[in-house]
Amino acid sequence: MACAALLVPAVGTAQRTGVARDYPIYKNGGKPDIVIDPQRFKAQMEIVDRYFEPTDCAIPEQAVGGAGYRRLLRFDTVLMNRGDGDLVVGDRSDPNNPYADYFVFHSCHGHYHINNFSIYELVNQQGNVVVAGTKQGFCFEDSFKYEDGGKSNGYDCHNNGITSGWGDWYYKQLVGQWIDITGVPAGQYTVRVRLNTGEDTPIFDEGENRYSNVAETIVNIPDPRKKVTIIN
Repeated sequence: MACAALLVPAVGTAQRTGVARDYPIYKNGGKPDIVIDPQRFKAQMEIVDRYFEPTDCAIPEQAVGGAGYRRLLRFDTVLMNRGDGDLVVGDRSDPNNPYADYFVFHSCHGHYHINNFSIYELVNQQGNVVVAGTKQGFCFEDSFKYEDGGKSNGYDCHNNGITSGWGDWYYKQLVGQWIDITGVPAGQYTVRVRLNTGEDTPIFDEGENRYSNVAETIVNIPDPRKKVTIIN
């Protein structure tokens, strides 16, 4: 069970054409350049109160701090590929995959995750990280095409990747597509998302990497005692 309150600021539904103009595909030596769709990131942001059973997969995956009611700041993340080459990940179950060291099988959900691909952080006005959550990328695929994209090369949850000019959509209802803000005081904060982090070096080679792997937006979080609408 969960409840929701829209956050401020809010923007209209993301227009893929406008985003494509802001992040044109460029010659990147046949390599991808992964960047967050900023319109969808901001437009879909909301706070929900959700109940988690002790057996919920979100707990062993450390997506929430514990069982019971948790307050979550959740949002969509769309990974746009704006380089002139595809992001090619391949079959995560293949032990010979060049990225195999990053793949971890999670028995609760029954699929592989890619560790340390993205980090979600809540930062206070002093610049300190208040809460950090890791969203393990688990299925890179072609979700939809931007206006300058060509034909999809058919990437899906078996053969992972993102075609140049396409986007991979992680919608806010997915497990871990949030920051657990339970107990966070009311106030103004920055929501920050970092992509392709790895532990010491980026996981995927993005060539020139012209577009930033970091997206940020400022939000106002209400008092933790303030109720929000419950969602089943």
